Amino acid sequence: MQNGSSLVTWVENVDVHEKEDEMHAILKPFVESSFAFGASRWIATLQRQAERFIYSTGINISPSDAPISPEGRRSLTMTANKMVVSFCNDICNSTYHHWTSSNKTRLKTMEVKTNKRRGDPGKPPGLHRTAGCTVELISSHNRVFDYLRDIQNRPQWERMSSGSLVQALANITTGPDPRNCISVLAMSNHKEILLLQECCTDATGSYVIFAPITPDVFQSMLYGVDQDIPLMPFGFSILPNVSGSTLDGTLLTMVFQITVKNVSSKQAVEVVTQIVKEALQKIIEAVN
Repeated sequence: MQNGSSLVTWVENVDVHEKEDEMHAILKPFVESSFAFGASRWIATLQRQAERFIYSTGINISPSDAPISPEGRRSLTMTANKMVVSFCNDICNSTYHHWTSSNKTRLKTMEVKTNKRRGDPGKPPGLHRTAGCTVELISSHNRVFDYLRDIQNRPQWERMSSGSLVQALANITTGPDPRNCISVLAMSNHKEILLLQECCTDATGSYVIFAPITPDVFQSMLYGVDQDIPLMPFGFSILPNVSGSTLDGTLLTMVFQITVKNVSSKQAVEVVTQIVKEALQKIIEAVN
């Protein structure tokens, strides 16, 4: 266009083939709406990625951003992107990564499912147990997103930061909405570990994703050093729930994973399942 922008028109025809019992009942209205696979979702995604590129490369810089060199911004952004891609792979179902129900109560309101992984590229060596659960919330997806991205709320729902003071060591805005950002978080009771966090939101959904990194890795990224470090991401997919043609609440999915060390695989399943259940219960109590 004459002002230098691009006008994009997207047309999407979607035909969803599903087998019985393959899709959870609470997800069916969302998938059958345009929010899951429709043109509005892809346009929103395209716009967010364009904004992310412009801001992360330093073409646009928010006044609230930490003073980080262009090389440091690029390194942080690339590492965060690897984390997000890894999380999206972890949350998906496939023949290779098949999810099975793990909680004995089998409550449909909080049915935790797990899978096991070994040898995934970009992950630490060893066997990993991943747990995931989707719940319905009556709060809007914007309210849930704002609660989860707020670092002051972390000690309320997360085991690792419980009783800790959480602060941001660095922050890079990735769009005109300042809530879209990449941050590095420090916890007062875990000096040896930091958290890389990316928050992203648009009209069709949001996510808040984290991965532990070491202080040495963080310092290297600030200098623009690209390190192919193993990442174990965990976090949340936050989608607007659909009731007919209107938005009604939130579909919140949490995924958490651990490396199996010094415990049996069964014990690892119990641990990771309990972590997800406890966190979701605390989040439900806080936002509903």
